[in-house]
Amino acid sequence: MSNSKQRLRQQLMAEREALHDHQRIRLDRRICAYLLRYLDDIDALCLAAFYPFRGEPNLMPAMEALHHAARRIHLPVIDEERLAFKRWRPESGLQPNRFGIPEPARGEECDLASLDVVFMPLVAFSQSGERLGMGGGFYDRAFSRFIDRPGTGPQRVGVAYGFQQIDGLPVDSWDVPLDAVITDQGSRVFTY
Repeated sequence: MSNSKQRLRQQLMAEREALHDHQRIRLDRRICAYLLRYLDDIDALCLAAFYPFRGEPNLMPAMEALHHAARRIHLPVIDEERLAFKRWRPESGLQPNRFGIPEPARGEECDLASLDVVFMPLVAFSQSGERLGMGGGFYDRAFSRFIDRPGTGPQRVGVAYGFQQIDGLPVDSWDVPLDAVITDQGSRVFTY
């Protein structure tokens, strides 16, 4: 892991975690509104999102609304070094994984290729769609098989606060780019 990536992670995670509760609630509401608006324009029934951890945006109000609108929602589950997604419903029980991240205790696992959109957490993103995650490589490993096959796999949509955009993000060959990003300032689609 490069030192520059680690320094960026530490800096931006500290900034994200330092948000006051009232700021976070206001920004999360905006993100959820932009997320729902983003989905208005695409035919996506099978979605994956994430439960907020260490200052990540809280998408659960939007996920509850989407569940009630007959969308199938999935949350990540870490199984050894593999990232999978299990079906989530508002009444689903969650349990912490080895990192302390809540994940579905039960639920049907979905095939990644059946997902229409995956909303991905991130620590930083660039104006051209590069993503810096927490450093475990789980999302990169899970979605790398779709990179060289355009039109396959889900749309990869990063979700972050606007201040998490940076210039000059260090990129490694295994880093999976984003198709779009949603922040409290709106959404942006990347083209490659």
